[in-house]
Amino acid sequence: MSHTTAKSAAPGRRVPVDWIALANAFDNIARGVRHFLHLDTGAVLRLNERLVDPATRARIEEDPGCVLIEAIAARDQYQWLEAFIPTVEDLEFRLALLHSMQGPGSFRRFKAALSARPEQLRRWRAFRQEQIRVAILRWFRARGLTPVALELSSPDARSEPPRSRAIDSARQQLYSAADNLSPQDLQALTSLAEYLRAARSTLRIPADSSMGHAARAVRLVP
Repeated sequence: MSHTTAKSAAPGRRVPVDWIALANAFDNIARGVRHFLHLDTGAVLRLNERLVDPATRARIEEDPGCVLIEAIAARDQYQWLEAFIPTVEDLEFRLALLHSMQGPGSFRRFKAALSARPEQLRRWRAFRQEQIRVAILRWFRARGLTPVALELSSPDARSEPPRSRAIDSARQQLYSAADNLSPQDLQALTSLAEYLRAARSTLRIPADSSMGHAARAVRLVP
């Protein structure tokens, strides 16, 4: 397991963040799936316990630069429902939402009630997104870390050295090999590739990678 904690991380350390991937990880409810944040690159690594190979899992868990992301607890998300209801001006609909909170299945009934009111559903999604943002910032502060927007830069084609034929050949071999892999093997290969990309912290992150989504999530940035 990663040993990176608030004590072992440098106080105030600035961590680049792929905000959309991070928000998805905090909102993860899938069983047997864990997410790790790579402190050097901001990459979010996804581990499916049933599919990833033991060697890749151990490599990520033991990397001090990878921090386990704990999903937001259901009790906290329930409190979001309670906090949202008073913001609804329509008294009749507010009472309907309060009624949906009674007994088991409250999350399902709450969402069903909102689905009938598109304008309130939009308000709820914005409200929930803000709560996730606050939870993420609280998580960083507890570990003495400072999240920063990932800086993306499009490489200048004139200054970029041409890719060698060897690299192109190796890439093509990888594509060909992937065509013959089972879904389980593909998942293991993807997990390993994500880790290797994150571990190479000195490499420039391509603008067309998953990190590019961070540029469209500035509303999550403090």
